[in-house]
Amino acid sequence: MLRSARLPNILQIKAGDLNNVLKAKSPYIVLCNCNNINERNVNTLANQLLFDNELEAFEARKKLLAKKEYITSRFLIKTIISHHFNISYHTIRLCFNHNLKKLQAIVNNQPLPISISLAHSKGMVFFVINEENVLLGVDVEYQDSNRDITAVSESYFHPSETKSLTKNDHARFYQLWTLKESLAKATGQSIFELLGQNTIQIIKNFHYQLGLHDGFQCAILQNRKVLPSSGYLLNLENALLHYAE
Repeated sequence: MLRSARLPNILQIKAGDLNNVLKAKSPYIVLCNCNNINERNVNTLANQLLFDNELEAFEARKKLLAKKEYITSRFLIKTIISHHFNISYHTIRLCFNHNLKKLQAIVNNQPLPISISLAHSKGMVFFVINEENVLLGVDVEYQDSNRDITAVSESYFHPSETKSLTKNDHARFYQLWTLKESLAKATGQSIFELLGQNTIQIIKNFHYQLGLHDGFQCAILQNRKVLPSSGYLLNLENALLHYAE
């Protein structure tokens, strides 16, 4: 069962700054709210922090919030990678490899030996950076207490999962949902392939953690090594000072 009191690995999210993350070393676990980016600053930040293919991807996003999430994720991930490998921020390009179905950090046309998994929900950006040979997937979802979880679970979830849900058990529903999304990213499968499968049985071969912060359910799943018990909630404005330095 995924009742909160019985979780084997609970992820704590604590406030910190970028220096806390950099000192923590790999794996890096980060949550950041980008809703407070001023609309007037979005394009300026994009031109400062994004390059080449990243700017093209930024421009392709029509919704303002999606643009904010894109800037935030690329800036933070590249800043951490530049520190980890002791290389210049400006040499790093983040590209999604559609064949491998994962985000890669590219330097001099070669992927760096790391695994990256990224998710976002309503302006909350969540990502983990870990070793190259780790199958890694993360997800973050806002827990909508008005969502008809019974209808969704009956339409998409495995029968045993649906049976385990009560009408108002939104916490368990979002735990299951984020684990399914994380599993899909870790294994390179479509979420539609995994929705109807018994996720709890499948993830017995993985390490996973679940954490809740300010109504957002976070999940991390990987195929080996237990992750740290905590991640950091960053203030984007303070993090940007690191770039200015």
